[in-house]
Amino acid sequence: MKLGRFRPPSAAQTVLCLICGVAVTGADDAATVATLGPFDARFAVRSLGAALLLLVFLIGEGLMTAPARMDRGGRDKPAVYAAFRIAASPMLKRYRSLPFAGRLLATSAVMLACWSPVIVMMYPGTIWYDTGDQIAQWYGIGAYGQPAGSISSHHPLLDTIVFGSLARLGDAFAGDYRSALAVYVIVQCVVMCAELSGVCLYVAHVGRPRAARVAAVALFAFFSLFPALAIFMMSIVKDSLHLLFLVPWLVMFAETVRTRLTVLRSPRFAVGFAALSVAAALTTMTGLYVTVLSLCCLPLMRAGWADRLRVAAVAAVTAVTAMVVFPTVARSVLDVTPEDQNQLLVVPMQMTARYALDHPDDVTDAERAAIDRVNHVPFSRMASRYNPYLADPIIQYSLRDPSGVGEYLRAWAAMGLRHPDSYANAFAALESGWVAVSRTPTDVTDRGIGLDELRGIAGRATANRIRFQIANAISPPFSRMPRYRANPEGQSGVYALWGFWQSTPVLRILTLTALWTFILPAFLLFRLLRHGRRGRRPARPAYAALPAVTGAPLVWSLLSLLPSAISIPLKPTASRYMLWALVVVPFMLALCASCRDGTDEPSVGTGAEPAHGGRKGDER
Repeated sequence: MKLGRFRPPSAAQTVLCLICGVAVTGADDAATVATLGPFDARFAVRSLGAALLLLVFLIGEGLMTAPARMDRGGRDKPAVYAAFRIAASPMLKRYRSLPFAGRLLATSAVMLACWSPVIVMMYPGTIWYDTGDQIAQWYGIGAYGQPAGSISSHHPLLDTIVFGSLARLGDAFAGDYRSALAVYVIVQCVVMCAELSGVCLYVAHVGRPRAARVAAVALFAFFSLFPALAIFMMSIVKDSLHLLFLVPWLVMFAETVRTRLTVLRSPRFAVGFAALSVAAALTTMTGLYVTVLSLCCLPLMRAGWADRLRVAAVAAVTAVTAMVVFPTVARSVLDVTPEDQNQLLVVPMQMTARYALDHPDDVTDAERAAIDRVNHVPFSRMASRYNPYLADPIIQYSLRDPSGVGEYLRAWAAMGLRHPDSYANAFAALESGWVAVSRTPTDVTDRGIGLDELRGIAGRATANRIRFQIANAISPPFSRMPRYRANPEGQSGVYALWGFWQSTPVLRILTLTALWTFILPAFLLFRLLRHGRRGRRPARPAYAALPAVTGAPLVWSLLSLLPSAISIPLKPTASRYMLWALVVVPFMLALCASCRDGTDEPSVGTGAEPAHGGRKGDER
């Protein structure tokens, strides 16, 4: 049964929406009062309402298959589409006659022109707090409690080397480190425009001809007009540098999946893929795990053993280089102070702090001693310092005694068995920003927040939106260097631009954090659960090769959000953890929209051939 362009949801899709409704409702509670529940009739009604809204939103995935009718030359071509084709035909013919480099250059120039207002207003770029610390260390200024001349591995070493070396180049050639950083941030924007244009051209190349073009145009319009990416790429921070390597790596990963690993038979492709994998792994702490784990999923595809060995070799080279070779070489050249395990204990220690708030007297002397041995903040002070949405007041840069981690984890497990509700509430509050649509109105970061205080202001809850670092954030070590140039008037203009998007109906939906970290990923899962004709599931889901493998970078990236010390943007730090989703999620959506859906026709494009019916020569 079909209702116009829509299909009624399957049972699995309906269950998914119910689960998502419960998750959003629970996350909204955690994000406003830092407590799950109560799971009463009101909670059930709210969950059902959220599920129905999600069902209405997600069922729109039927529109993603509508372009298939255009490919079959049917009667569904709208008059507006036909008129546009006639009017734009000469320009389109000229564009398609260009070689790939010409098309890439043209689309990159258009995207850069759309970004130019943000680039001009934010020039010479926004310096982030952590980036200032990294540059200061390169100049021999102590940071993170380390002695002068020492470089902490609290941030990825490659990022510190890149930012510090750029500053030194500015000193050497222009007499001012700031000039080199200003040039770098412009180059960063130009390169990103070229990479995002390449993503759009790839989508146009691998799908059904007209459907792929529609998806590519929509993707290009989003990348060009949504200001979030331009704002982020005008920032000098490790996450924006990481994105420069992640974007082309994503395209190569998708192509590896689409060709069932056969593309790795090209030595040039294999070397480039391995190099980008290493760069993506070294530029963020979580990048290593996302990259290597995604690569480890590729041998699960049905492919020849030789091809599987090739991709296994790429994964091994990435892991060994990022985990052994690069750290060894860097530490032999630089005075590197290794990071302890404090980042691995962020979530457990936040749970311990919530336990101290809820059950301060139900702790043994041995458990208290184990906690106090490891953490700088003792158990007795945790309740007063506990902020449900930020772990920094409890645990930040180092551990008191890293050798006591094992003893602490045993105490942590025993306490959790006694009162799992405290741990559940602590985890839900800390991670709620990735799922919640609303959040607490407070932005307190310098002290603990009491639960009574949160309940008192819960009625003024606000939308949980992406927040940006647009003004410079200068750390104390970096303040000892020549003052970084600011552009307060231009930065105010960018704040106003982002405020416009946050307050404008329809457009403001795109500024919701959970849209990118929960709702749209659920949309992709919803699409894969769609039934085929007569209620049967399709033989092959949306993206032709193997969707579970194609989506591996998205899945691992979403999981990498969980160890974060913050999710609700009390400060802009939270948003930078998820800004990769503004590229990965639209890319996945465009692939699904442009490739064959497996319900109406046999799936093609699962081998080395292009996925648009074998037209290898059609580069569009």
